[in-house]
Amino acid sequence: MNTHIGGDAASYRRLIDSVAPVAIFLLLNRFAGLGWAVAGATVWGVQATVRRGRRGEAIGKFLPLLIIYLLVRGVIGIITDSEDVYFGIGIATKAAIGLGLIGTVILRRSFLSQVLPMVLPFKSETIKHKVFSRVMAQMTVALGFYQILTSVWDVWLYRQTSVDGYVVIRTLVGFPAGFVASLIAIFYIDRSLRRADGFKGFVDLLETEEAES
Repeated sequence: MNTHIGGDAASYRRLIDSVAPVAIFLLLNRFAGLGWAVAGATVWGVQATVRRGRRGEAIGKFLPLLIIYLLVRGVIGIITDSEDVYFGIGIATKAAIGLGLIGTVILRRSFLSQVLPMVLPFKSETIKHKVFSRVMAQMTVALGFYQILTSVWDVWLYRQTSVDGYVVIRTLVGFPAGFVASLIAIFYIDRSLRRADGFKGFVDLLETEEAES
């Protein structure tokens, strides 16, 4: 019961952390200007990132880089007072991440093969199995292309709408699109890894993680 309540609370916090920067940006941009909107969204993003790191989420290992990125992007947005620059940095970063993810596969150290074992308690025999490496490489490439395609969508949307419209539509479309993509990825990984030694499914992994905690 307590675990369930804790999980619900964590999900609620993540939802708030996703929606709050959008609401803050829209309100401040409308009544105070772009500089204040960027500052408000940046402050919320930084404190939310720090809290996620303190809760022990996987983001903790990337915490310093994320904070630096948010601060640098925010400062540049405020100094330039340019919507094109502020949102352009975000879009370019997303595309660069996509290319970087694909690059990790080319270097034979796929991003997901390095990160997922830090998040979920995969057995050592599963990680060492060739199926694990292949599936993680495939999904890393898929994630990379997803980042690139969504950055292309962002560019198109930004050119077609106002700033407020861009922020709202991107958020409304991004949430369900990301959710569906995540479900497809989880289903594919779950089925594909069944051929690897020691893997009985994500449900078994989550039960193991809950028992250990």
